[in-house]
Amino acid sequence: MNELTDRPLRVQDEIILLHWWRLIRWFANLRLVPRWREESARLFLRAIRRYFYDGLTRVGKIVLICCILIFLFSYQARSDFLLLTAAFGMAMLLWSSVLGFIYKPRVAIQRDTPKTAIAYQPLVSQIGITNESRRGLFNFTVRELVVPYGRWPKEWLRPHLLSLPAGQHTTVTVSFEPQKRGKLTLSGLAVQSYFPFFLTRFTVRCLVPKEVYVLPETLPVTIPSLRHIAEQASKRLTMGTDNARKGPSLEYAYSRQYATGDALRRLDHRASSRRGEPMSKVFEGADEIRRDKVHLIVDLTLQEFQRWQRRPRDEEPLDERLSLAVEIGLSAQNEGFSLAALATGKEWHTLDNLLDFYQHIATCQPQRAVTSNGHSLPTQVLSEDGLHILVVGRWSDETQAFVERWKSAGVLVLVFMMPESDEDIGTLPTSDGFIEIQLKDQLTKPGAAEVKQ
Repeated sequence: MNELTDRPLRVQDEIILLHWWRLIRWFANLRLVPRWREESARLFLRAIRRYFYDGLTRVGKIVLICCILIFLFSYQARSDFLLLTAAFGMAMLLWSSVLGFIYKPRVAIQRDTPKTAIAYQPLVSQIGITNESRRGLFNFTVRELVVPYGRWPKEWLRPHLLSLPAGQHTTVTVSFEPQKRGKLTLSGLAVQSYFPFFLTRFTVRCLVPKEVYVLPETLPVTIPSLRHIAEQASKRLTMGTDNARKGPSLEYAYSRQYATGDALRRLDHRASSRRGEPMSKVFEGADEIRRDKVHLIVDLTLQEFQRWQRRPRDEEPLDERLSLAVEIGLSAQNEGFSLAALATGKEWHTLDNLLDFYQHIATCQPQRAVTSNGHSLPTQVLSEDGLHILVVGRWSDETQAFVERWKSAGVLVLVFMMPESDEDIGTLPTSDGFIEIQLKDQLTKPGAAEVKQ
């Protein structure tokens, strides 16, 4: 609560004294200088960053500081030799700056950057550079311009090119690590020339904007077979017993290629012999895995996100939940399902391709656990034949009523829970179609993940 955007909201059904107390606490933790004032007051710091930090290499900074110290101490020592030494060092820096300006980069940039990235993993871009100057380009590197929530490789780890003749073209790789989920706007690239003495560097900023959708950090989780879980849950949902699969409700429809998770009793040996590959029988009825389309539902509510807060203090539980949703979506595609729709909160989004799925995951916002109408999940079903997968962080009465209402309507719902807190561990019902996943910080063995059904 140290930002202007953290100012507490007024809750109508609470006493005004409680709101005043929150305002006092917020004001006590508030930064003395707002960020928008800091940006306008950093002219001197910007000049230092541009000419000292960006304009000089490490060796150049050492030479400059040593020359200044020699110049200051030479008066006390009364030595002309020290003054000449300081003058020679300053002359080298000045001559390097002049040559660097004359041979400054004049290039054309073509960017090839992936549309999606994963937090805390390198995002690698292929950059095409064409030298449009009449002179050659010597001793240069390329990096991304600074954007929020990004970590760039050290200067000595960036690819360094010795020369690029006039009119020639080359390709380099540029990478950085995004540090937060969301929509990241890359403004452009910086081409830095260290010519001629590696004392100074001249930076040319090329505006090549690109939007990247950053997904949450990957979880060390193995998703169980969705087809197997759906098969067991479907028998419990409609038939109740395994003996019912021999009844009239099950009739052979056709055979298709074997998919991971199909039961061995479904193997069609005759079709497999004819096709030369494993084939599975598909039946019409309750036991049929006819749900080729997956409808994914993600609960965006956070228990610690209070009504008076403008933003949650910690979004890590939601990021873990969204990362689990990504793993489930990829696992569904690997098993032959297709992602048909995604529900973030109460709103459904139809998915035309995998990029739409990534965009909605990256840009969804956290919601409060207490809502005005008491609903944080969708109230309508897009398709009763689809496989609906609900990803939650805690098991509540609302979630239980939601699952029971849809199951009573004949909709197959699988529930995956990533416990939001220690109190939520073990609260998921023990039944087919209910899977609880615990991460390494909730287990005794570091780096492990556990799946409970």
